[in-house]
Amino acid sequence: MKRFNKSMQPDTISFISTRRPRTFPARLPYRWTSEIVLLVRMGLLGKTQKSNWAGGKAIVVCLAVFAVLTACEKNSGIKVYRVSKASLEESAPQQQDSMPTNTAAPRMPTGLAPVAETAVTTPPNWEPQPLSQMRQASFLVKGDNGAVADISFVSLGSAAGNVLENVNRWLGQLGQAPITEQKLGDITQRLRTSLGDVTIVDLAGLPDNADPARDGRIIAATVTTADSTLFFKMRGNAELAEAQKGDFIKWVAAVCNAQTQTGPPQMAAAPPQAVNAPQIKWKKPEGWTEVPPSTMRYASFSAPSEEGGKIDISIVTFPGDGGSDADNVNRWRGQIGLAPIDANTVTSQIAPLKTEDTTFSTTDIASDKTRTIAAWTRRDGRVWFFKATGPNTAVGKEKPNFVKFIESVRF
Repeated sequence: MKRFNKSMQPDTISFISTRRPRTFPARLPYRWTSEIVLLVRMGLLGKTQKSNWAGGKAIVVCLAVFAVLTACEKNSGIKVYRVSKASLEESAPQQQDSMPTNTAAPRMPTGLAPVAETAVTTPPNWEPQPLSQMRQASFLVKGDNGAVADISFVSLGSAAGNVLENVNRWLGQLGQAPITEQKLGDITQRLRTSLGDVTIVDLAGLPDNADPARDGRIIAATVTTADSTLFFKMRGNAELAEAQKGDFIKWVAAVCNAQTQTGPPQMAAAPPQAVNAPQIKWKKPEGWTEVPPSTMRYASFSAPSEEGGKIDISIVTFPGDGGSDADNVNRWRGQIGLAPIDANTVTSQIAPLKTEDTTFSTTDIASDKTRTIAAWTRRDGRVWFFKATGPNTAVGKEKPNFVKFIESVRF
């Protein structure tokens, strides 16, 4: 088992094992317990013995007993484990319910406590991975014959799309058609946590030309609080994902439950993606209201809609190229319930928009009820995304203002 805390706590004990167990037993084996009790009763543990014949004989007997115990597996290396007393009182499965501290701890949105270092661990076969700008926890699980599964934890603002939008986005990643609200109710499960009810979905499908050893299954969980939406996702080989599903759900529950703990220790956090981004300028159209940006956003705006609701406008930036145009457009299509399209079709739906500073790529995609217009550009080692999403008719009316907004941007 991988543990967060790297140093011993005052309230700990140690024991010697001739095996290399994946989890610690809830109690010491009976044969060890009886011998330890014998040593204590004979006075050989806990105080210094006087040098006499009886004491010497007892020491010889105890050394012989210890030799028998340690010789059971001659080829096994002796390893000393240090385990807190509290964890010895837990069952083995409970000790694998959470996230380890040897990875960077998640950066939690305002109002949520970080995961306590000693409260959340992961199974030993979950290998911590470097964190990206979006990920606040990342793991890789390896199976037989090259099978792998990628596990991630991301926290976004509360306006990160509803469950149906995100499920259809994940289905699009698996090459599957979007589903309806009615169908969504048939495939979701609920997990009750102290943070709220978590929605869990299990999706299957293999995209064209995908490697079945690395793809074919997405098991995801999401929960929305007053100011954030948490996303947990496992994507990879179908059989491996099935085998890891139980541990994944336990981990989700542990992370969510840890959010309500008080007094968490100091811990490293993933920085906001726009911390090191250069400053840009723009002219805000009349009627747009600037709203506080989330962790992932450089800036956010809201525009009114005559049909009710609002248009959400966002600016997001990342170092690097931000993925291919086809990947990004298909992700946006999935968010509004549209099926993915091939790269050639994506290219045919992209139009250039020249400004004084640069040239943007733009696209306009719409479903029956929702519409997204987006513009993006890559410069100075970064990619900048500008996007407006809302009711179909309202976004159409606001499009001229969105275009003027893009034209006003100065890098």
